[in-house]
Amino acid sequence: MTKNPHPTTSPRTLPDSIRLRASASLAALAALLLAPSLAHATPPDTYGFGARARALGGAVTADVSDSSASYHNPAGLAASEGIQLAVGYVDLHPFLDIDGERSSVERFGTLEVGMVAPVKVGNVITAFGLGLMLPDQRLARTRSTIVTRPRWEMYDTRSQRIFLAANLAIRPVEWLTIGAGIAFQAPSELTLDIRGDLALDDPEANSRLEHQFKGDLTSIRYPAAGFQIEATDWLSFGLSYRGEYTLANRIVALADVRVMRIATLEFLLDTFSTSLFGPQQASLSFAFRPIPDLRIGLEVTWYDWSAHPSLIPTEEIVLGLDPPIVEVPGNIGGRSAIPLGLHDTFVPRIGVEYTAVRTDAVELDLRVGYYYENSPFPVQRGTTNFVDGDEHTTSIGFGLRLTDLEPTLPGHLQINGYLLWSRIVERTHVKDSLVDAVGDYTAGGDLLGLGLQLEVAFR
Repeated sequence: MTKNPHPTTSPRTLPDSIRLRASASLAALAALLLAPSLAHATPPDTYGFGARARALGGAVTADVSDSSASYHNPAGLAASEGIQLAVGYVDLHPFLDIDGERSSVERFGTLEVGMVAPVKVGNVITAFGLGLMLPDQRLARTRSTIVTRPRWEMYDTRSQRIFLAANLAIRPVEWLTIGAGIAFQAPSELTLDIRGDLALDDPEANSRLEHQFKGDLTSIRYPAAGFQIEATDWLSFGLSYRGEYTLANRIVALADVRVMRIATLEFLLDTFSTSLFGPQQASLSFAFRPIPDLRIGLEVTWYDWSAHPSLIPTEEIVLGLDPPIVEVPGNIGGRSAIPLGLHDTFVPRIGVEYTAVRTDAVELDLRVGYYYENSPFPVQRGTTNFVDGDEHTTSIGFGLRLTDLEPTLPGHLQINGYLLWSRIVERTHVKDSLVDAVGDYTAGGDLLGLGLQLEVAFR
């Protein structure tokens, strides 16, 4: 069993004044660990990117050509008809329960911005693209995992982050597009350093303690690449790849305090946690057009979840007093990583798009999509409590394009909208131990969402 992470609270070791100062420092550190902090990104890994892509269940890798290509397949940027600017909003509400009680998983709202800028030189087209998602509640959120608290890992904190990607694509011949780019993330490292003098006779008046925070945010990058091949007028296929990334948080607390000028109290707390992991993934997709007004997309995505590091933080705690005027334990211990036992997943997707209206001035597309994502987490029989279950997601949407806008706009204006419903299959977790701190429980629920996007394209 893990020992008490606050050893200085024991009345057998140190006087009350020392315990009060140390407890205050640790309380501040605990607030840092649990409060929202500036950190990391990747909502598209949970919900996708772009209104059309979501309405089609994400089955767009073979023929995506709008700003959502910055996430789904960078090669599609070079298939764009011209410069595109898109802005949209996403609003999703979780209704997730554990043993019939509603879980405190926050709604997800985000602003989406996309840009595509193609350039044609001779018969070769090159294009640059940007994709950005800004959550509306906080720029980022990260929380350390508490073993004895059931947690919706896929929906609780993973989506509360900024996403930013930049890509380049080229179309050397009419039937082939190739693209690649990078997305950005930032792990964090924070040090709390406490130094000074502590007076036992009158700690409030005579103590002189100083503290200093040192932060280090070092950007990391992970790659994305893909290609599209237009085999015939009615068949195209695509392949995309996104690399793995691990976002880690490290917080170090150091105390070096002189007590009554007769002894020095030394304290170290070093905690390291994986706040977010993105598995490497590859998508293979086909798009068929049996008739000009009907498009059917089929796709399967592989996720390398088995490479996931432990989400359980590790801790090292050391306490010392020199000279040892009272008995103080040395290395008190902390927590160790617990293997998660995740397995790889294969996610099938299908998207159907039908052009219901096509005139010189207006086009109306109707869309429907579906995908099934089996949970990478096994049934939680041991000490961990990650409750995510298998997910069935169905979506419907539309795309309304206004094309007769010249001379005001030499291009088109498009409005995309969608509704989606995700069913998280109810799953019962039966613990191996009869004295497990959490016990057996059942988890499941739903996610409901909608989104709108405005796109302006210039020929």
